[in-house]
Amino acid sequence: MTHQAVEPTTAGPSPHPFTGRERELGALCDDIVSVGLHTLAGQPLPHCRVLLIAGAPGSGRTALAEEFVRRIADRYPGGVLRARLTESGGTPVPGERAARDLLAALARLGTAVSVPPPGADDDTVTAALRDALARRGRLVLLLDDVAHADQVLDLAPESRDCLVVAVSAGPLTGVPDVRPCTLGGLDRASAVAMLARYAGSAPRITVDPRGAEVLAERCGDLPAALTLMGGWFGAHPKLSVLDATRALDAVAEAAGSGEQEPPAEAEGEDPAEDEGPSGRPRPGAGHWPSGAYRTSGAAGGHAGVPEDPDEDEDDGLEDPEDPEDGDSTDRVGGRTARGDRVDRAAHGDHRDFERRTGHTGHAGHTGHTGHTGHTSRADHGSLAGHSSPWVDRDGEDGPAAPPRARTRPPAPLVHTFRLVHDSLATAPARLLRLLALAPAGFVDPQIASALGGCSVSTAHAALDRFVRLGLLRALGGDRYQVPGCLDPLLRAELAARERPADTLLARARMLERLVRQLQACRAVCEPAGSPARDRMAELPHGLRFTHPAGARAWLETRRPALLAATRTAVTESQGALDTLARRLVSALARAFDAHREPEEAAPELYRLHELVLRVAERGRMPRERAAALLNLGDLDARNDRFEQALVRYRTALDAAREGGDEQAAGRAMESLGACYAELEEWERAADWYGRALEARLAQDRRADQEAAARLHGRIGTVHACAGSWEEALRAWRAAAAAFRRLHDPADHARALAEVARVQQHAERPQEALRTFKQALAVAYRAGEEGLAAALELRTAEAAERVGELRAARRHRAAARRLLGGREPDTGPGLPLPRGAGRKGDGDPRGPRGHSAEPGGAGRGRVSRGYAAERERDR
Repeated sequence: MTHQAVEPTTAGPSPHPFTGRERELGALCDDIVSVGLHTLAGQPLPHCRVLLIAGAPGSGRTALAEEFVRRIADRYPGGVLRARLTESGGTPVPGERAARDLLAALARLGTAVSVPPPGADDDTVTAALRDALARRGRLVLLLDDVAHADQVLDLAPESRDCLVVAVSAGPLTGVPDVRPCTLGGLDRASAVAMLARYAGSAPRITVDPRGAEVLAERCGDLPAALTLMGGWFGAHPKLSVLDATRALDAVAEAAGSGEQEPPAEAEGEDPAEDEGPSGRPRPGAGHWPSGAYRTSGAAGGHAGVPEDPDEDEDDGLEDPEDPEDGDSTDRVGGRTARGDRVDRAAHGDHRDFERRTGHTGHAGHTGHTGHTGHTSRADHGSLAGHSSPWVDRDGEDGPAAPPRARTRPPAPLVHTFRLVHDSLATAPARLLRLLALAPAGFVDPQIASALGGCSVSTAHAALDRFVRLGLLRALGGDRYQVPGCLDPLLRAELAARERPADTLLARARMLERLVRQLQACRAVCEPAGSPARDRMAELPHGLRFTHPAGARAWLETRRPALLAATRTAVTESQGALDTLARRLVSALARAFDAHREPEEAAPELYRLHELVLRVAERGRMPRERAAALLNLGDLDARNDRFEQALVRYRTALDAAREGGDEQAAGRAMESLGACYAELEEWERAADWYGRALEARLAQDRRADQEAAARLHGRIGTVHACAGSWEEALRAWRAAAAAFRRLHDPADHARALAEVARVQQHAERPQEALRTFKQALAVAYRAGEEGLAAALELRTAEAAERVGELRAARRHRAAARRLLGGREPDTGPGLPLPRGAGRKGDGDPRGPRGHSAEPGGAGRGRVSRGYAAERERDR
């Protein structure tokens, strides 16, 4: 299931094969119309009907929900809205994030939604979603992988016309009048049919119906286990059903024995000696029929792999000569093509990594992969003595356990997964394990290539093979999804078979590849011949984009995975990949700026800056902390949360001073002044602007001189709003002089016009007229016809005030000529100097990549005198 999607209400044939569950589908349809106990008691519930599909991982609960929703879609013209509420690894999705994604999906569908500003609390965002869903009308909300009842209650619309279908591993006791549908295995006939469908066209299932039923029984009649078993059986066409059953029984027997051999590296043995096809050591004895199998560790709980003479034994993923290989620019252990260096731990410096983290780097260690549990060898539900990610950690170092315990996969699913995994050669098996690192379970050939350190074409072929084996789901095109029921199994295998440093190295390669793709995604929007375009041309062909539309489509389809990659880089690497995480955040933010509207990207940018703040605080990096706080404060201020923004800016100022970052300190002071101006505290605003001006005047760069000129104008604005005309005149004259020294005639003319307006409010009409004429002359020299037209009208008004009516008519006629014969408006707007108090003026990027307009402030919400006139001009 995708993370969020809105689909049209069509009820045609299923796009994916679906077998069995007719009785459950009928019961669910009956539950839609049946009357609940609360309604019979005269107290109908305030929210919509909730249907629960509960079952163990691999029971096909999501597939049943999808088929049910498809069949009833024509009853709900409002559409089908989907959300997955548990991330890969078992962490519940916060309600605020899920609600925002669903609101965005509704907005893309054309529904008018009121989106809360970034940083709003969970209750505000979920309430906005419930209101939007209720206004949408009859719709279905499909919530997959629900972790707890509160997630359903937070998102369920308060409308009896809507329907919520929740998919969970267990009961949702906190949801009143929920209608449960508990799943077990398929009926035997459907199980055999599913096994036959995935096993291919060979008649082996047909000629041995009793054997097929036994094999389905060994799979627990679970759809996921049947899919894996069918894929494995289809990949070995010379085996009979009986052989397949014996192979699966051997895996189950090995798992039941609870015996586990340590990996060869951990025992000091040569890992190349007597190694099985998936990298497991081979013991001498086995339980396989004579001549039919080779043993890969039956006593240790490892599956036997059939000897198939038609199968190519050389199934490695190394293909360095592939011209599509993007890995040549993803070297981790040196400099990349652009000279960027990856964190030292990610370079493969295992000894340094082990010294800093305390990990020994043996294959059985589980400390650095997001792995959160352990279990005894006798625990038959786990992977035969491997550490288990669905049991809480007890006193071990490493990542914190997820908020909820993972549901243990059923034993038949574990056994079939082990059988399929051990049938793979060493390189494909390792790539499969590394797919546990795929963000949000999303995989494409580029991600797989980076994880496995192989070429893109080789990775693509491996992914297609995994689909045939039932290990991946194809999403269309070159996109794949790791099934949620296999995620904990892959994580357990990764923890048991890969050294933490190697896992970290693979994650670093993936993050570096994503950074490169995001840089290309942004560069395609730059003009031809720009430095960004030139850098993109140096990338491998598979990482480049030819058109902005293609880049935007790529960004939208990968957005959940990109955000998930950023979160996991921060939360699961324990600080080892913080540099890459910051680069990924920066590249993602810039890509959002290039392809999305600011309002659309603001909530995600807010979360990204919070992640950067977390990294900076963890690494004790005051400069990066100041930058993150400034960005968060800007987003708060743009959404009128000025009190929160003030706290952010003050903290940023302290961090900037601690890190010796004078530019960030000046930005923080400017932002504080802008916030106080929005709150109409003019004296405090002027004070903070003055402090920022002193800091700028102490520097001698042109950027600081331009900032000082803007600050003179802002000081003049707040003094004028406060009615302090003399201070306002001094400040605006200083701004005009600064712009003149910078050889900026347009802003020089605008500053002179502001001087004239202050003179008008100070009851100096003759001086105002002379100053308007000076500004008009400068504007004509600058060739700014629009500015000159506005100044002609202002000069006409000033001339009328002193009684020079003929001169006023002359100036109005000049304005009409400049406007192409159009009659000028009676209240013409006058463009202000850049950054002199109007949102959006000036350079859109300030120092260190911040917005040039601190706090997004300066919109002038006061309503008297000078400020009201400035507001009208905007």
